[in-house]
Amino acid sequence: MASYFSVGELSEYLHMSKSTIYKGTMSHRIPHIKAGKKLLFSQDAIDQWLQQFNQPTIEEVEAGVYSILKNKKNGK
Repeated sequence: MASYFSVGELSEYLHMSKSTIYKGTMSHRIPHIKAGKKLLFSQDAIDQWLQQFNQPTIEEVEAGVYSILKNKKNGK
């Protein structure tokens, strides 16, 4: 079953102020559902949205570079 947050719950989940969340929804930067005057946030959509801010570790970057160089060497 899908899980949804209210503004207050999302504020706690993200450790962001409610005002930052409202600003993010008004600018369409934070995925949300508006049902009348009520704002809801799907936990799955929020977790996917957060992934765009993920910073790779040095090991992940090195592995990616190694893979690219290996593919170039093999003519791919």
